[in-house]
Amino acid sequence: MDNITVVAVLKSKIEVTASIADRLAYSISKAKRLNLDPLSIEKLAVLSDDEMEVIDAYLFRYGSLVSNIQDAIFKSIGEVEQEPVSTMSNRDKSNLMERLGALPSAEEFSSLAIVRNKLMHDYPEEMQKHLDRVNFITSEAPRLVEVFLGIAKYAEKFDIQISMDDFKHLANS
Repeated sequence: MDNITVVAVLKSKIEVTASIADRLAYSISKAKRLNLDPLSIEKLAVLSDDEMEVIDAYLFRYGSLVSNIQDAIFKSIGEVEQEPVSTMSNRDKSNLMERLGALPSAEEFSSLAIVRNKLMHDYPEEMQKHLDRVNFITSEAPRLVEVFLGIAKYAEKFDIQISMDDFKHLANS
């Protein structure tokens, strides 16, 4: 692919990911309004179906944002930068993104991704660990949104501009 096409693909992936980040920003504000943070086993037992749905959407959007950043955007940035990302582990891609200036900290992003991965493989007998991960995600989700916004800012070096007018919840982040 030529460079113009590779940059266009990156722009498209950033726009798709912006919509996910926007929905996560909405979930962050809704969870705060409902006072769902922090969760305890006792609090979880009395949540309504509507409140559980908010938590489920929150976790799904968090996981989707991590996945899109890690799997789609990092790959496209690597291609634009002519780096061999297709053979790299996720950890190596994060380190590369930090070296390129797309991430402030590969270590911090990796910790966000690790918790997401662990949450997707939880077991009922480990409910306290699950709640600890949910609470970690709740506390760190705003940081994940900031990471995405930093990546969008980094993409400006390729003349990729994302209008925040299209993403009302991100614009308020």
